Amino acid sequence: AKVKEPLVAELQRQAASAGIVPMAARVAQVLRMGAALEVVLSGGEALVAHRVIVAIGRSGNFRKLGVPGESQDKVSNRLHDPKDLAGKDVLVVGGGDSALETASAIASAGGRVTLSYRNAEFSRAKPENVEAVSNHEFLRLALGSKVKEIRAKDAVLAWDGGKEETIPND
Repeated sequence: AKVKEPLVAELQRQAASAGIVPMAARVAQVLRMGAALEVVLSGGEALVAHRVIVAIGRSGNFRKLGVPGESQDKVSNRLHDPKDLAGKDVLVVGGGDSALETASAIASAGGRVTLSYRNAEFSRAKPENVEAVSNHEFLRLALGSKVKEIRAKDAVLAWDGGKEETIPND
């Protein structure tokens, strides 16, 4: 919140000073038309643009794990700079592209990563992201696991059948 509101205010100021009038709309597709782009809205209306910024996601509306310890300051829902986690034990949770990209970036920056995903295999992620996390020396896959608890210096993972493992966690 400390960054979001000033950033939004600055973007609004820049848009106003450039004569840009923002418009809320749902985009169905973006098509190339020579040097321009055609933005087709869900209602069928089309706009022409030189540039398109695709802004997707649920910023500020993150899913929770519902486990003890997830409200600690060390727990975050976004990655600012992977280098900040170099030399640290990091737990990344999820099986989508965001989780795999985050885990790979942290491991590539020198973090020791455990990637916990509740399913036994990745089904939603792009093949190149699955490949990146599958063959990284600083990245351990904990497929079929769920986070049971996050503590000050460690975290507890649980698997079906009752197996639990406590892992170091910064």
